[in-house]
Amino acid sequence: MADRESSVSIMAKKGLAPRRVSNSPAARRSSRVAIDMPVEIFGQASSGKVFREETRTIVVNAHGALLMMTSIPLIKPSVLLVNKKTRTEAQCRVIFQKETEPGKGEMSVEFVDPQPRFWGIAFPPEDWNNADRKKPPSITR
Repeated sequence: MADRESSVSIMAKKGLAPRRVSNSPAARRSSRVAIDMPVEIFGQASSGKVFREETRTIVVNAHGALLMMTSIPLIKPSVLLVNKKTRTEAQCRVIFQKETEPGKGEMSVEFVDPQPRFWGIAFPPEDWNNADRKKPPSITR
């Protein structure tokens, strides 16, 4: 938690303060889905330099994603996310950044407007049990 707090405070000092979000499942606006999906992110570093990175998602939902990053520059809060499979684009806000190891990290982004179809997958209902998701449908005779 200390790492998260330090990255949050660094961003706040640079005028890039992320919005605090709850980790409570009851507070989530849409179900999370762990999926490795290719994406491209475009943005501007706080230095003004434009950056582009091809990366992958860790977790997605109808409101955004958690991305793996090979670099963690301090980024201005507005970025463009492109789904590499569908070529769909969405404006996003950077919610959170964290360096997980030297030169690598995670970034959480939120769509400016919810986009449940952006990922090209159907989101499971909130009340589905993770263990039941992989069970084949039962055949009734």
